[in-house]
Amino acid sequence: MDEQLEQIRDIWTKAFFDGDYEILQRYERDDFKVIYEQEDRVESTYVRYDRIAHAVQNSVWKPRKLDLKSEEYTFNADQTECQILIQLEHDDQKIQELWVLEDEWKVVELRFLKP
Repeated sequence: MDEQLEQIRDIWTKAFFDGDYEILQRYERDDFKVIYEQEDRVESTYVRYDRIAHAVQNSVWKPRKLDLKSEEYTFNADQTECQILIQLEHDDQKIQELWVLEDEWKVVELRFLKP
């Protein structure tokens, strides 16, 4: 696995749990989106940042930490894209992240897959 990707992903994940949308913006591409397949819903970055900021300001930002069973990394041939498939420990939920290497790694998509 790419060490820079691992470091950036750790920073990005911590920023999410801390509610630090400014750091999220640094590592999310402008066209970043969160897709909830089960609900047939897509969340854009700006709606998401507003929601996080509002929750942090009102001291109600408490995202649930997930218990991971496994993570599978798949890189394209030139190592500039990485798809990460995450399996959760206690249910059939899978999450997929799509990262691209520009000047540094940026996340393009976070997708909650249908079970």
